[in-house]
Amino acid sequence: MGKIMGTVSKMNTRSIIGDKVMNYEGAELGELSDLLIDAYTGKIEFGIISYGGFLGVGEKLIAVPFEAMEMRENDSFFTLNVDKEVLEETTSQMDYQGTTYYIY
Repeated sequence: MGKIMGTVSKMNTRSIIGDKVMNYEGAELGELSDLLIDAYTGKIEFGIISYGGFLGVGEKLIAVPFEAMEMRENDSFFTLNVDKEVLEETTSQMDYQGTTYYIY
């Protein structure tokens, strides 16, 4: 699971979907739009970040290993140690249930 700073050990998916994702410099990278869960282990494998675009047009859906994301207990955003340029330039893709995701 992504790193959670504080005492929270369980969370409701509705409480985090839509949360902003920021890098450590404070730049907004997008928002957490979905989670991909391993059906066998129940573990969250990827957080899906909606990146770029305007009103859903031209956005990239980027699959980020969930353990690479960090959430602080009292904040309503995740942090990811990556520059915006890395997300802009990612070209690797995977298909999952009819949706294509870019991979970070």
